[in-house]
Amino acid sequence: MALYFLKGLAIGLIIAMPFGPVGLLCLQRAITMGLRVGLLSGLGAGLADTFYGAVAAFGLTYISDFLTAHHILLQSVGGGFLVLMGIRLYLAKKAPKQIEPSHSHFAGAFASIFFLTLTNPMTFVAFLAIFAGFGLGQAEARVHHAISVVVGVFFGAMVWWVAIALGGKLLRFRLLNQLPKIRKGSGVIIILFGIWAVLDAVFRFPSLLP
Repeated sequence: MALYFLKGLAIGLIIAMPFGPVGLLCLQRAITMGLRVGLLSGLGAGLADTFYGAVAAFGLTYISDFLTAHHILLQSVGGGFLVLMGIRLYLAKKAPKQIEPSHSHFAGAFASIFFLTLTNPMTFVAFLAIFAGFGLGQAEARVHHAISVVVGVFFGAMVWWVAIALGGKLLRFRLLNQLPKIRKGSGVIIILFGIWAVLDAVFRFPSLLP
C-alpha cells in the first residue's frame, strides 16, 4: 500500500504544481488576506483534485461519462466564474490590508476555489493520462490500493497548496505598500484567464455557435 500512496503523492504534486488561475488566486489571497484564507483556498483546490483522483482511481464511469458529456458547459461556466471573480477583485474599493477576514471570508475562500477547480474538466483528463502513465486506474485494481492512491493525491496536492499559502504569507510582509496594485493586477490576469477559457470552449467546439 505504501507504494500506491507514494504514487498518489507524486500524482497530486504533478496535478497541483502547474501555476494557473487557481494558484494565482490562492497566492493573492494569502498575500492580501492572510495565511488562513490562503490555506482554505488551497484546501478547496486540494479536495477538488482529490475528487477527480477518486473518480479516476475507482473507475466511476457514471461520473466520468457526465464530465465527458458536459465538459464544454463546465469549462464555460468555470471561465465565466473566473471573469466575475477577477472583476470583483479589480473593483474592490477596500484596501486588502484593511480587510479583517471573517467566517464568511473563510467559507467563501474554500467554496469558490473548490467550485472553480471542479469546473475545469481538463483536470480529470490530466488525471486519466497520469494514472495511465503510472499504471493505475484499471478496473481490476483493489479497493484498498485505490484508497491509498486517493489519500496520496490529497496529501501531494496539499503539499503544494500549503507551500503557496506560506509563500504568500512571507510576501505579505514585504509587499504591504503594493497590496492594492497586487489586487488589481491579479484581477486583470484572472479576467484574461476566464475570457480565454470561455473562448477556448466556444471556438474549439463550433457546434456551440448559433
